[in-house]
Amino acid sequence: MGIFKLFGKKPGREEQTNSEKPASKKSRVKGQNTVIGQVQDDEALTHAMTEKKHIARATERKIDAIEFEMSRDMGRPKSVPSKVVNDTPLTRTAPNQFHTDFVATDFQSTVALGMQTTELILGHTDLQAAPMAQIESVPLLEEAAILFATGQTKVAEHMLRSAIDQDNLGNATPLAWFMLFDLYQIEQNQYAFESLSLDYAGKYETSPPVWRNSEINLDAEEKKDEGAVPSLTFPSKLDGEIIKLLQKLSTFSETSKVLKLDFGRVKTVDPVGCGLLLRAIRNLQKSKHDLVLVAAQNLTEQIRSILEVGRRDETEAPWLLLLEILQLLQLKEVFEEASIDYCVTFEVSPPAYEAPTSKITTATTEVVSEEENTDRFLMPKSIEGSTEALVKQITAFAKDHQTIILDCSQLDRVEFGASAQLLNGLVPISSSKEKSVQFHEVNYLVMHLFNAMGLKNVAAIFPRKQS
Repeated sequence: MGIFKLFGKKPGREEQTNSEKPASKKSRVKGQNTVIGQVQDDEALTHAMTEKKHIARATERKIDAIEFEMSRDMGRPKSVPSKVVNDTPLTRTAPNQFHTDFVATDFQSTVALGMQTTELILGHTDLQAAPMAQIESVPLLEEAAILFATGQTKVAEHMLRSAIDQDNLGNATPLAWFMLFDLYQIEQNQYAFESLSLDYAGKYETSPPVWRNSEINLDAEEKKDEGAVPSLTFPSKLDGEIIKLLQKLSTFSETSKVLKLDFGRVKTVDPVGCGLLLRAIRNLQKSKHDLVLVAAQNLTEQIRSILEVGRRDETEAPWLLLLEILQLLQLKEVFEEASIDYCVTFEVSPPAYEAPTSKITTATTEVVSEEENTDRFLMPKSIEGSTEALVKQITAFAKDHQTIILDCSQLDRVEFGASAQLLNGLVPISSSKEKSVQFHEVNYLVMHLFNAMGLKNVAAIFPRKQS
């Protein structure tokens, strides 16, 4: 519209006479429009390229910020007092100080649950004990569990911390403590866990839950087996959250020359996670560490799934990580093909292939040897996405058992959508009068999620011991 206004008739101007050669005038206007159109196209292209550069810089800054936080956390004291001195008042330690900055509000439930009370077994009893009590639904705790199940871990943490500080849940307050203990355990935040333990011991004058080492205990393993290799298993989503694993990797690298990285569970990747992992692997290469790579081929496939030749995304990190892994696997021809695609995409010279200077061992996903325990079904570490395959396995297990014990000792998290699918899948099993379903060793975050979803209609739920 602006072009026509610019070159159109001005108000009040007389009509052109037939002697002014209108064809020539039209030609001139058309030529001017073409020039302006090209300028606009060039400006749009320049704007788009500038925007992409800003996004790329933002992603790089995010990776830098995460690494900075890691280095700062590693500089903090690693130990806290393990004993409570009698007659000495306890004060909150450093990790919980941030809660004073957090505005303590009375969180109101924003999720319309409308669920019935779930029958839950509390107390430190034997697994085979009968249900001892019923608790009423606690909307605040159920909402925190749902937030955790939907990946909003920090919000869930703040909500639980606020509930503990306000101490307004009555008899349900200890459940908030246990949920926060489980959250720190799952997030592998030992410093915050031990700080919370001091607060708990001071308030209840009893022993707090004990930290469980989920990864290899180097001191213990070295005594048993001098050849033990520290191992890290990466989660299903390779994103900024892997910084916690990379902190462990940095610690392990100080005491062991050989490290094992397992990518068998990785299902999705994003540029930030790729950037963090790329830097970590390059650092290990510089320090001449020997690596055992498990299911590295799976990682390359997941990276390729988000790449497209000619499309420049936020950062080059996924491309560079792909090339780095291909070099470690010594797949020279595949590397050269990928490097050409990278060259075409970013209009740069293709990187040269460099064989790894340290020892690299590859392995397929290891099959975990489970003890022969035919009376229970071991649930996975995480339940997310479709539960169809899991329900089929439970259904097959249920054919040979009247009491279907679902062992949740290794289960950390159940995705919100997956919990609904799991409920629907267990209904046909529990509907049989000859069958009963029981969840054993359930952590308190998952327990309250099950409570919110109404799983009391299909199963009894036995929480994990906290001592």
